[in-house]
Amino acid sequence: MIRGIFLTAIIVPLLMVMGFRRGDDSADDVLSKVQKKYDTVHDASVRFTEHVRFGVMNTEQTFTGRFLMKKGGMYRIEGEEQTIVTDGHSVWTYSRENHQVVVDVYKEDPKSFSPDKVLVNVPKNYFATLLPGEESKDESAVLKLTPRDEKSQIKWMKVWINRSDWLMRKIQIQDISENLTTYTLSDIRLNTNLQDSLFRFTAPEGVEVIDLR
Repeated sequence: MIRGIFLTAIIVPLLMVMGFRRGDDSADDVLSKVQKKYDTVHDASVRFTEHVRFGVMNTEQTFTGRFLMKKGGMYRIEGEEQTIVTDGHSVWTYSRENHQVVVDVYKEDPKSFSPDKVLVNVPKNYFATLLPGEESKDESAVLKLTPRDEKSQIKWMKVWINRSDWLMRKIQIQDISENLTTYTLSDIRLNTNLQDSLFRFTAPEGVEVIDLR
């Protein structure tokens, strides 16, 4: 399952590198090192596990998937029920359950966070604070991100950054509905020369194609 929050909010801390209003010098130092790391990234492949605890229903769900991106507006998100692919011009949304692919023109929303922005330009929407008391066994630096916009659907985010390579390893998001979403990242591969063909989608045989372009 790939929910809307993944495309608009979760991808932000996944590879987030710049554009935060610094909370203090320590947070600034951590973000600066992460920025330098990701300045060298041209493409990336990441596996993720998404665990959601729904506040109102008091239920939990877990999903797994893979995220691929390449500079130039290209990304691919493969979930258990849905695959979303864009080459920066068209976007394909494939629902396995519905046996249907919807194709549309890729539209850049300045208020959202597309995966390509993640590595190069995140809007200045958050205050960042280092939480030294929450460092984990691998000595990750933990940042808490608080939206500057009081109307944001997100209350806060926490991002765990591994100090050995300055890559994100875990993200938590608390939204205004008290849903807590945790992403654990693994098998992070950078600059493996991902082919452009990965960011185009061909519908499987027998699947309905709805072209809205």
